[in-house]
Amino acid sequence: MSASSSPYFFVSYSREDTVKQRRLVRGLRKRGLNVWVDIENLTPGTPTWEREIEKAIRGAMGIIVLLSPESNNSEWVRREISFGEQHRKRIFPALIEGEEFASTPLRLSNHQRVDLRTNFEGGLDELTGAIKDYIDVKKDIETQTHSVLQDTKVPKPAFDIRKLGMPALIGVIGLVAISGAVAAISFISNRMDTNPTAPPDVDPFVTEVVTQPVQVEPTGKIIYTCEIQGTEICIINPDGSGWRRLTDSQFANFNATLSPDGESAVYIVSDGTNSEIFELDVSSGNSQRLTALNENLGSPEISPDNQYIIFHYRAGNDNLQLWLMNRDGSDPHEFYAVEGRDAHDGTWSPDGTQILFAFGRAENNQLYVMDFNGRDPRLLNDSIDTRGRTDWGANNLIVLDMGGPWEHDVYLMNADGSDLHQISPKGTNSQGASLSPDGQWIAFTAYTDVTNKDLASCEIFIMRIDGTDVRQLTNNDYCDFQPRWGN
Repeated sequence: MSASSSPYFFVSYSREDTVKQRRLVRGLRKRGLNVWVDIENLTPGTPTWEREIEKAIRGAMGIIVLLSPESNNSEWVRREISFGEQHRKRIFPALIEGEEFASTPLRLSNHQRVDLRTNFEGGLDELTGAIKDYIDVKKDIETQTHSVLQDTKVPKPAFDIRKLGMPALIGVIGLVAISGAVAAISFISNRMDTNPTAPPDVDPFVTEVVTQPVQVEPTGKIIYTCEIQGTEICIINPDGSGWRRLTDSQFANFNATLSPDGESAVYIVSDGTNSEIFELDVSSGNSQRLTALNENLGSPEISPDNQYIIFHYRAGNDNLQLWLMNRDGSDPHEFYAVEGRDAHDGTWSPDGTQILFAFGRAENNQLYVMDFNGRDPRLLNDSIDTRGRTDWGANNLIVLDMGGPWEHDVYLMNADGSDLHQISPKGTNSQGASLSPDGQWIAFTAYTDVTNKDLASCEIFIMRIDGTDVRQLTNNDYCDFQPRWGN
């Protein structure tokens, strides 16, 4: 069955699941659905294979994804899902084999899915109903949109406007100035009607227009720590393209954050005894040392006006302290410290007038905000217990993570500490979150193998601020973590 002009749904599956794929396709066709399967339409290995797959997805009304451990490990299935999401295709996940955590990609964890494992035919009925409901909704939207567009068409007057005479023409010009050309022409047409008491055939005013919501795609760059060969700094675009390794050092490089213009980044270099702050040019990769304090420094963050860097400082076994210095590394000095407590992981408010920081001991910290003058720190929300690093977005939201070992989740709240709620997919040990420059997306680290506590399974993901549309950006046999989003 080839892709036709009638609505059809693309089937994405692993070759290991071909038997169940065929059973599902037969069942859906018996129920009146039009589905497209690669093996029926393409010859595997042909040069046009990938182009035809892309063409079929573009033309499909949606994508049916067969979930199994094999499909979760299939690069082709992941690429088909990603391509479908890029082209705004509705995804219909169908669980056919294995446990949910082993069969469901993280990016589909928030999607409603049909379970066919124990009741295949019943599951097909449920899947068919969901798809047919979606088809009906799409048809209703198209019908309403077509109706609105038809209603807004103004009949062409069957006369010469000049025949109305100068007074009428002046009136028309005035009406155009007030209400616009469309309303004016409709007014003239109705005035010329031979039956002035009859309602007009066309309503010249449209009070409601059916539109699709605008889905904003992520922009900017995400810099992060990549354990590719040692601990280094890497960068990637939020659509997964443009990956580059920025550092290549015998020492550990981590805690990177971008400058406001995205042209440079500051980060930590550690020789195992002491750590210092360095800066690198994102384009060239050239770096220079900013500090020479010979102590342990961490989490440098550049102010929105590009004038200062906030970071934390520890001398020996003392408590962590918040320190501040000029953008070029000059005048490093203590900003805020309390005996017996750690003050660390500072970040800036979007306008640069306040500092958000973690305050506590070891893994257990609360979040405080204080003015840039270093006075009057105030607790945001007494229910927070976090390790520390946070981010404060342009939409005045704060993102953080909390949880026990291997049970971290990403949370979002207002800048005043209200409306604290969890948004990351459960069971993925999500952490290290950062907001996009427009405040509409979140980058974070999640583990793809929490069950086995695989330390190398951490990857970089993004999602919308409501927790939907989860997308995996990296997929390596080493750990990618500490993402920081910038321009």
